[in-house]
Amino acid sequence: MNDALPRSAVKAAGRFEASVQKLFARSAKVVAIDDINPAFRIITLAGEALRGVAWTPGDKIQLQLGGWVQRTYTPLDWDADGGRTRILVHLHAGGPGSQWARSVRAGDAAVLFGPRKSIALPPSPAPTIVVGDETSLGLAAALTHHGGAPAVHVLLEVAELASTLPVLTRLGIGGAQLCVRREHDAHVPALSASLVALLVLDARADLVLTGRAATISRLVRGLQHSGKRHTKAYWADGKRGLD
Repeated sequence: MNDALPRSAVKAAGRFEASVQKLFARSAKVVAIDDINPAFRIITLAGEALRGVAWTPGDKIQLQLGGWVQRTYTPLDWDADGGRTRILVHLHAGGPGSQWARSVRAGDAAVLFGPRKSIALPPSPAPTIVVGDETSLGLAAALTHHGGAPAVHVLLEVAELASTLPVLTRLGIGGAQLCVRREHDAHVPALSASLVALLVLDARADLVLTGRAATISRLVRGLQHSGKRHTKAYWADGKRGLD
């Protein structure tokens, strides 16, 4: 049995994809790559299509990696006048996003959709607590420098301290608390205790939980919190490319 699509169907799919990109996508180029260490790199995208864009910290973009494969990133910042934005990529796996980020070079073309709303945090007089992991660093940086909260507290579960600490320094995120992952999620009780301690300081703080779906679920279970709470799972065990 031959499961291959007819050539006419493949051509039609290609034409449809091109039409969608023409209508909704923004063309850009990779203009700079900043390797923080072997696990993280900052990629700067620029182009006329990025000028005059309304961006709010926490918004997302989706990079088109070929065919219908896309990966979602939270920009660190957005220069609407200069037509530039930066993303932090964690080179943690062998998926399409990591493969693209490892192989991309300055001068390469890029196609992206957005920015679009992902986590909307209206102006608030309360501090913000960002909980997540390595995939949450872009959001933490955007909220720290552009979010407008009086204080941003960052609490992350990470694979290792050695690769994450230099990223915090480079992104200007001070005072972050890091909890190293342990087998069978043995670290999560300590992560939860740290979160409770932060909430004791200000129970009205805006709480933003991102990163791994299973960790978010465990942290919110039975959590007493009187302020605003926002959750956004960036990934889940056994799944890729959550939006």
